[in-house]
Amino acid sequence: MEYYLLVFMNNLQKASKSLSPKVIAGRSLNVMFADFSYFNRHTLNTLYTPLGIGLVAQYTKQIFGSQIDVSLYKKVEEFFESTNNRAPDIVGLSVYYWNKAINQYVVNRLRKMFGKDVIIILGGPCIDSDQKEQYKFLTKDFPGADAIIVNEGEIGFTNIIVKVLENRKKVFQNSIDGVIYIAEDTAVKGRAVGTTMDLMGMGSPYLSGLLDKFMDSDFQPLIQTSRFCPYTCAFCVSGKNRGKLRGYPIEQVKEELRYVSKKYADRPHHTMYLADENFGILKRDVEIAEEIKKCSDELNYPQHIFFYNDKRFTEVSRAVCKTLNSINDTGMCLSLQTENPDTLKEINRRNVTDDEIDSAIIWSARNGIKSTTELIFGLPHDTRKDFIATLNRAVDRGFENVLTGSLFLMDGIELNRLDVREKHEIKTKFRSLGTNYGKYDGNFIAEYEEVVVSTKTFTYEDFLEIRGLSFMFFTVFSLNFHKWFFQFIKNLNIPLSNFFSNFIKPHHDEDWPKEYLNFIGDLKSSIEEELHDNKEEVISKSKEIFEKNKNDVGEPVRINKNLGARLIYLENNWIKKVMLKHLKKMMSDKISDEDLYTAKLLLSLGERERINLRTMENKEPLLIEFDIINWKKNKYREPLKKFKMPKKSIEFLTDKNRLVLINSFQKRFDSNTDKDFYYAAQDFIVPRELLLHELKYN
Repeated sequence: MEYYLLVFMNNLQKASKSLSPKVIAGRSLNVMFADFSYFNRHTLNTLYTPLGIGLVAQYTKQIFGSQIDVSLYKKVEEFFESTNNRAPDIVGLSVYYWNKAINQYVVNRLRKMFGKDVIIILGGPCIDSDQKEQYKFLTKDFPGADAIIVNEGEIGFTNIIVKVLENRKKVFQNSIDGVIYIAEDTAVKGRAVGTTMDLMGMGSPYLSGLLDKFMDSDFQPLIQTSRFCPYTCAFCVSGKNRGKLRGYPIEQVKEELRYVSKKYADRPHHTMYLADENFGILKRDVEIAEEIKKCSDELNYPQHIFFYNDKRFTEVSRAVCKTLNSINDTGMCLSLQTENPDTLKEINRRNVTDDEIDSAIIWSARNGIKSTTELIFGLPHDTRKDFIATLNRAVDRGFENVLTGSLFLMDGIELNRLDVREKHEIKTKFRSLGTNYGKYDGNFIAEYEEVVVSTKTFTYEDFLEIRGLSFMFFTVFSLNFHKWFFQFIKNLNIPLSNFFSNFIKPHHDEDWPKEYLNFIGDLKSSIEEELHDNKEEVISKSKEIFEKNKNDVGEPVRINKNLGARLIYLENNWIKKVMLKHLKKMMSDKISDEDLYTAKLLLSLGERERINLRTMENKEPLLIEFDIINWKKNKYREPLKKFKMPKKSIEFLTDKNRLVLINSFQKRFDSNTDKDFYYAAQDFIVPRELLLHELKYN
């Protein structure tokens, strides 16, 4: 803590010298910050320490010291309990698409309680850089708010406090740098401060103790080591920003990492999330990665970490991935999103080249690092045919994890703007955003997503087909559902998209197991029934579920994880029979006895490899004549027959790391129903390879 305390005192002295006597005079202001979340059994994986408001609160406290009192909140109930004890002077709310509705409720309730006596400021990634969108946000979405802060919040927020301390009645008489407010139906905009915050002068809300109350519960820690994304992707909230990449003081970052690791050492099932938009873009990130690994080895935390590596997979990115390989959730991630050249141009994106992709995958294979790609369906100019080709190409290239998602529109991204929607004839539907809903003071509040379901170049039927394929790719490649089998049938020149399409659309006049048809029926209805024509229908449906469950949430609405977990853990009886039948049909019943034997063997391997999370039972060894371990290391790029070997017995082991994580998870979730238990396991036991036994030849 020595370095942090020295920086903090120096910054405080500098700030105090810059303040005028007018600002220093007067009573302390009650400044309340909130980054609201929903709290129920399905949102535990989305609860994070409120680092964003923590940083703004930290900086504000550094500047104004005893002139202000700051407090931070995640729960709505706790927030209003505090307002009842002491009225707020200023409230700062972090708004994003997952808590927009709850923030609207809070703003309205604050106005009813305190009228204009409280100043309400909004910030967050959803604040657009476009002036029309800013005006709409303040007049239609949040008419009860006083102002919004564009880009980084520290400078704009402290500028407002200076105005309040000088003269509360004249805060919004003149423009304020970094702030926008409405006066006489006109947006008054101060000088743009952009992304100019000097991070070397920033204190740490972790090391100061501001975030302590969030670290002894279900909140997962967020750490940020740098700010700004140099890429301008139109589907991302960061794509609209222009500025300079900056890092926090590296010694302070290291102290934060050790402080957080000590706090979470007794809960290793929690993931550490890095909030950097491109970790591995700065040379010093290698040193930070080494410190993270050191914390993992010496303090038992983190046991797993999630971050987005730099889009350009440089030598620095490689060094970071190599250092963190044993605890890295996604391995090496090349987020291609799309390979349609017209789409890439439209969304302001340039992907790595084919040679760079192949080089990165070969490198990851040599170093035993998992390779991942992310794809988005629904972008302008993309078609069903092109997207399916990209999916198959990703598998053929050797990506071990192929994640696909549907494009959704939200405040703060360029694709959400009206002129872009009209240009590409974008049509959308609405769906519930997880189980982000509940009642507050008798008012039912629910969040939603706006999903792109058609454009000029694809239809709603195309969307539904890709949505089903997305489920299968996620279940196989992210949840490791019989990956051995599916990599093998790829060797038989069967495109996985074709197999998946047949699997989710079986001919009902054939003799299929009833349980299989029930599952497929549930998948189809879940995909179609989650979509609604407007947000009011989503809210009404969520309310119906909530009240039907006696003021509790229903089943998880994240289809991929919910039905994926069900398919893996609760539908074992029919899997082998159905997979083999589809394989024979696609091979026109001309599959060789040898290939049929291999397919059965790999399905048995997939069954036995899965750890029984409830009982942790030992598994009997399996005789096998293929070197499947080295086949996997080779990223399945060559046919399995090239890995033929004398028969060996393969053992299914559970190492100490798996035992520690699973025992920690069981301690927290063992009382849950099977559905909830296995659903939560996909979120908390990561990397998900740890849900599988370690394989070793005897």
